[in-house]
Amino acid sequence: MTLIDLGELRGGPDGAAPPSRPPRAAGRPLRVALVLASLVATMAGAAPARERVSVVVPARVGSQAFLDAGHVYVVEPAEGDPVGAAEVRAYALPEWAPTDGRKPAPLWRATVSASGRLWQVLSRGGVVLFSATGEQGFGETVALDLATGRERWRQPGHPWSDAAGTLLVQTADFVRSVDPASGRALWSAPTSPEGLHLDVRDGRVERVVLVAADGATQVRDPRSGDLLHAADLRPDGQPAFGQVVVTDGLLLLVRPRAGVLSAHGLDGLRPRWQVRLPPVDHVTECGGLLCVGTESEGFRVLDPASGAVRWTAQGWMGVLAGRAGRLLALGPGPAGERFVVLDAATGRQVADLGAWQLMPWRDADRLLAVRPAASGGGLVVGELDVAAGRARVVDVLRDASGECRGGTDAVLCRLRTGDLGVWRFGG
Repeated sequence: MTLIDLGELRGGPDGAAPPSRPPRAAGRPLRVALVLASLVATMAGAAPARERVSVVVPARVGSQAFLDAGHVYVVEPAEGDPVGAAEVRAYALPEWAPTDGRKPAPLWRATVSASGRLWQVLSRGGVVLFSATGEQGFGETVALDLATGRERWRQPGHPWSDAAGTLLVQTADFVRSVDPASGRALWSAPTSPEGLHLDVRDGRVERVVLVAADGATQVRDPRSGDLLHAADLRPDGQPAFGQVVVTDGLLLLVRPRAGVLSAHGLDGLRPRWQVRLPPVDHVTECGGLLCVGTESEGFRVLDPASGAVRWTAQGWMGVLAGRAGRLLALGPGPAGERFVVLDAATGRQVADLGAWQLMPWRDADRLLAVRPAASGGGLVVGELDVAAGRARVVDVLRDASGECRGGTDAVLCRLRTGDLGVWRFGG
C-alpha cells in the first residue's frame, strides 16, 4: 500500500474572511439516519485484492473529516481566531501516488465563523454546504465556493437536497427552496419543526409534504412550490399523530394511542387503507415494503398497497436497507450487534454477515462497514452486499483506529497517530 504524507499544512490559499457575526446557536437533533454498531467482533485477516493509493492528512485533536463528491474536507478549530471559528481545508481524492517526492497541498482553506459544530457536508451547484448545529433551533447553512472556499452565502436552517439539484432549507417556521449558487429563495411556505416530509424516488424529490400538528396537510411541487393538494387528515376527536412517514407516493399516519396506522395517497390525499397494530415504535420503507417496529412484538412487514401483513419477525431491531428483494436487518449477537440478510417476501434469513460498524451511507452508495482485524491491528473494511448475501472484504487498514466514513470509491478513517487516512480504491 502506498502512503503519501501530506506534511504540515502551511502557506495554502487564503480562505474567505469570517463574517461580522457568528451564526445563530443551533442544536436540532441530527436528522440523518446513521447506524453505529459496536466494533466487537474479529475476522480472519485477508489481504486486499490489489494495492490501494492512500494519503495521510494531518489533523488535530477534535477535528472532523468528511468525504463528498471527490473531495475530503477537514474541519478544525481555527488557531488565533475568535471562539467558534473553524478552519476548513479541502483536498482532492488521490488519483495516483506522486513520483517526484512533492507533498500534495490542500486545494484551499477557509475560516468559517460558526457558534455550533459543523456536522454535515453536501456539494451542490458549484458550492459545498456546511450545516452548523448548536444548542437550539435548526442551525445554519453556510455555502462555500467549491473551487476556492470563498463564502458565497449563509442563512438559518437545515439543508435537504436531491440528485436533481433541488435544495430545500428548513427552519422552525418555514421551508424555502433555494438556488444553491446564490442562496436566493425561489419559493417558501410555512411549516412546523416536524412538519416537513419529502417523497423521494430514484434520488429525486417528487413532492414536498407539509403536515401541521392539527392535521392540515399540503402537497407541493418541489420545483415551483405550487400547491397540488390540501386536506385536513385528523378526524374529529382523534388523538394527534405520533409519527408521519412519506414514502413511494404514500402518506402514513401513526396514531399510537389508538393503535392505528393509516395510509393516504399523495395524489389527492385520499385514504387508501387503515390497520390496527400493537403500540408502534417506528415505521420505515424497506425494499418496497413497509417495516413497522412495535414496542413489544418485534416488527411487522406490510404490503404498501393494502396494509396487509406479509410476515412478522422477532429478535431484529430493524431493517436498514433493501436490495433486489432482500433486506439488511440489524439484531443482537453474542458479542454485540450483527447484520443479517432476510428474504423480503417471507422474512426467512438468507445470510448472517456477522458484527460490523456500518459507515454513514446514502441509498445509491455501497454499504461499507468496518470491524477490528483478527491479527496485526487495524480495521477490516467490508462491503455488505445485500443482494448477494455476503460481506466482501475490500481492504485491511493496518493503521486505522476508527471514525470511518465511506464513499463510492474511498474510505476515510482516523489513524492511531491522530491524523486522518484516506484510501482510494476502484471497482
